[in-house]
Amino acid sequence: MENKITVLFVSYHSDDIIEKSIMTIDKNIKIVVVENSKNKIFKNKLEEKYSNVRVLIPQENLGNGAGINYGIKHIDTMYAFYLDVDTEVFPDTIQNLISAAKQIKEFSILAPKINNFDYKKECYMDFKNKSKYSKMKFVTGCALFFDLKIFEEIGFFDEKIFLYYEENDFYKRCIAKKKYIFLIENSKINHKGNSSVNEKYTDEIEINRNWHLMWSTFYFYRKHFGIIRAFIKILPKFASAFLKFIIFFLINNKKKRDIYYARFNGSLNSIIGKKSWFRPKITK
Repeated sequence: MENKITVLFVSYHSDDIIEKSIMTIDKNIKIVVVENSKNKIFKNKLEEKYSNVRVLIPQENLGNGAGINYGIKHIDTMYAFYLDVDTEVFPDTIQNLISAAKQIKEFSILAPKINNFDYKKECYMDFKNKSKYSKMKFVTGCALFFDLKIFEEIGFFDEKIFLYYEENDFYKRCIAKKKYIFLIENSKINHKGNSSVNEKYTDEIEINRNWHLMWSTFYFYRKHFGIIRAFIKILPKFASAFLKFIIFFLINNKKKRDIYYARFNGSLNSIIGKKSWFRPKITK
């Protein structure tokens, strides 16, 4: 098993979080960490502490999808298993994914079952015929298992997207090529959720997330469904963000003012065709 798979993380100021996840992974399995905050001290610490960990530092903050692309280009095993830094695997999680991969063969993504999380009916291709390997339209992006040959055939994540909807875009391309996504019921993980960055940066990260959520929403819908559908999706949120920005500006609530300005600004930049340029203002 160990020589068939590499576990991949994309990290950004996650030095107080990621080790909990690393410690749940078999020490004989290769781990690649793409460190977007360019923290060389963090790189040296992980590589010295864990012999199976390699930390890559790109020249700029790539975001999530492009970070996965960057890591995969440095992986030479048959499979890659992307994990958010706030996930934890069980002793049989990875082996059960590999066993499923051998049986299913032609797949784009295998996703483990997340404890205490249930998918809605619309996430399944055929909800009435759920099985131990259910065919899905959507899975959460916190844990994605790839056959790298098929991954490259489908094409990498869209690097115009910095954050949010990168998985949705990839899923649509997978299904279009009839390379399906499967939920593997006997492979399980824990996922804390929304806790991938050091807590002291919470406010700045919240602003960043809101900007990119709005930018990516319009971009995704325009790319896959056309300009009219994109406007129908974004305009109510755009108007709401502008109104709330004005309200919180007038009552001098800086935190909420900044969040709703980020939502308004992210929407506007996407509507006028500007690239996804916004980045967290975090300095060491």
